[in-house]
Amino acid sequence: MKSVVRMFFVIMIIASVMGCVGKQAGIEGKVVDGKEQPMSGVKVIAKQVQPIKGYEQFETTTGSDGVFKFKGLFPTSEYSIFPWSDKWKTSVRLMVRSGPEGLTSMLPSPMTVRFTLSSDGIIMDSQLGLQWAPAQDQPIDWFQAQNYAQNLSLGGGGWRLPTRSELRSIYNKAMQGGADPAFHINGRLVWTSETQGNLAWDFDFDGGIEGPRSRDFSCLNNRVLAVRSWK
Repeated sequence: MKSVVRMFFVIMIIASVMGCVGKQAGIEGKVVDGKEQPMSGVKVIAKQVQPIKGYEQFETTTGSDGVFKFKGLFPTSEYSIFPWSDKWKTSVRLMVRSGPEGLTSMLPSPMTVRFTLSSDGIIMDSQLGLQWAPAQDQPIDWFQAQNYAQNLSLGGGGWRLPTRSELRSIYNKAMQGGADPAFHINGRLVWTSETQGNLAWDFDFDGGIEGPRSRDFSCLNNRVLAVRSWK
């Protein structure tokens, strides 16, 4: 009896494996930058959330129109889709379900890659045409922040404090910490270049609020971001 039960399970396993063979589906989408311009020649990876042998990971490259297409995926399966480069990193990642067998699932909107972190530690902002230096994890007053930005030698120098509108632009309340993780802001207050007498404006990434405070004010939450035009 035991041998019959064992044989039954072996047959079921073989049938399951054989059932997977030949099953194919697809995913199609588009990669754009912060100005919604197509990004060509970008590698895109699809990684299966619950790996099935032979369907775990696929790679493709965007065309001149920014479009990428995956074929041969396991049907109706969850995949993590993300751009990849050996020259920069991005936090952009989507969870997508492949189409039913023989069909292709279309992304409802393009994958927007606004921020990329270069190998030398500079954040490239393709929407504003700016470069950012990630925040330092230490409290700082406005005078110290101004001095830090002006003397920062990263990437050849030329840095400054950002304006309120520039900080407002990178604020994203949907993200933990209020901004792309590459900024290392973690919901802190960030100084701006804008002053009013002995006051200076800062931007609170915990709630998207901006306001003036004494330039020599420093608490555990104050941070500095340096910015410059894209070189």
